[in-house]
Amino acid sequence: MILGIDLGTTFSAVAAAGADGQPEVLPNLLGEPATPSVVYFASATEALVGAAARTAGAADPDNAVALVKRRMGEDFELLFHDVAHTPESVSALILRSLVQDARRHLGAGAGEVVRAVVTVPAYFGAREREATFQAARLAGIEVLELLSEPVAAALHYGVTARPGSVVLVYDLGGGTFDTTVLRVGRDGAQVVATDGDSRLGGADWDERIADFLLESFTTAAPGIDPYDDDAFPHEVRATAEAVKKDLSVRTGRPVPLCCAGRRVTVPFDRAALERLGADLVERTLAIVERVLSAAAGKGVLRVHEVVLVGGSSRMPAVAAAIEARLGRRPRLVDPDHAVVRGAAIRAAELAGRARARRATRSVVPRSFGILVEDSHDPSGTRQAVVHVVHRNAPLPATATAAFCTVADHQDAVRVQVYEQAGELPSAEVADNRRVLDGELTGLPPLAAGSRVEVTLRVDEDGLLGVTAKDPESGRVLELEAYIDGVVDAESTRRLAGSLGALTVRQ
Repeated sequence: MILGIDLGTTFSAVAAAGADGQPEVLPNLLGEPATPSVVYFASATEALVGAAARTAGAADPDNAVALVKRRMGEDFELLFHDVAHTPESVSALILRSLVQDARRHLGAGAGEVVRAVVTVPAYFGAREREATFQAARLAGIEVLELLSEPVAAALHYGVTARPGSVVLVYDLGGGTFDTTVLRVGRDGAQVVATDGDSRLGGADWDERIADFLLESFTTAAPGIDPYDDDAFPHEVRATAEAVKKDLSVRTGRPVPLCCAGRRVTVPFDRAALERLGADLVERTLAIVERVLSAAAGKGVLRVHEVVLVGGSSRMPAVAAAIEARLGRRPRLVDPDHAVVRGAAIRAAELAGRARARRATRSVVPRSFGILVEDSHDPSGTRQAVVHVVHRNAPLPATATAAFCTVADHQDAVRVQVYEQAGELPSAEVADNRRVLDGELTGLPPLAAGSRVEVTLRVDEDGLLGVTAKDPESGRVLELEAYIDGVVDAESTRRLAGSLGALTVRQ
């Protein structure tokens, strides 16, 4: 099976190219095109995924997990029924459910190999990308490519077939936001610049609406604490999401709420939604302006087209704000499934099942550097990160830099690779996060000031490799396997065993 998979923060989907080469979104067991990215652990041997998990989780939130994509690549252990899980293993369960749906829809046997293009936000760094690879491997999927979501959306919109155009992709999903500038040439589309926020998405609007509804209920029903009923706040948050979707096509609607025998109807309209989310829209526009500034630094001064991606981009306030700021009315065509359709197009291309399409090149999402001691610091304690591969450099990217030892008689050199963690590159250690750590050993005693050459490589999937070399002795250190915050081989085997013992159903 050749699939395109959108592993989303709030919803996930799977698609495949049909006999005519056109992508088809494959429905889940309930006949729905998207599956909520929610997992509920009913027991140590049974897990629910999707709508059933969301319903069960409302009554038993301690055994449910949602928005796990925001934790990808973090050292974040989850314990359910005395069994340890990670963001990777939870994501693997979602992927397993998607693959089960695809097998059922396509009539594929259980033993048929699954190959897939899996999408990731453009700003995902090395840890998040490696974690996504691990999740797919745990789910038994052979990854053809990790495809940036804006690039997938560009394939869906067909903009890669229009040489000479510059396209801004605005992707507002349920839990994440990213934006990318693409330049289309005769040899394909190239990502010029990309930026985003992993903690900004439609879920933030849902939370604002839910808080407003709960506050309105409390005002109208004094003496009733809505939080005394464990289920009521969860019901209100589910209602908030539905209200947000309704107001994309309606200007207003009453919202009935009932708690502790008291019924309150809260009037709510599009203007109220726009007030509640005004600063959130502005946050996205600030990121858009930042990515346009980065593109301008590369000579791209004008955007010809803006396309909207992600279900939350349906909110009319989004298109209006973009048009007011950029002077261009954005295109909106099936934004909920743009990414998964594009992933299916790319998967078919890589599998040789579709006519040749122009290649699409991406860029380094975050700067990578080496942790160094500041030899000019009198206290001898200052450290800094010297970036070697810079954000928005075309992929694949390779760069070499020379560093020097700081003490006499060193026979080993520790090499720590850091990745930009903040919105902008910074030499401050606190503004970066360690992703690789190793030691170049067996060196002849080196004098202070001896050169060590470090080469950083970022492949087309955004995964990192490092080589450190002592030119005098020829000793070489290769760092590729261990990435901080991502489970190691032993943990992977343990998680695979735990997942193998779980029955997954919707």
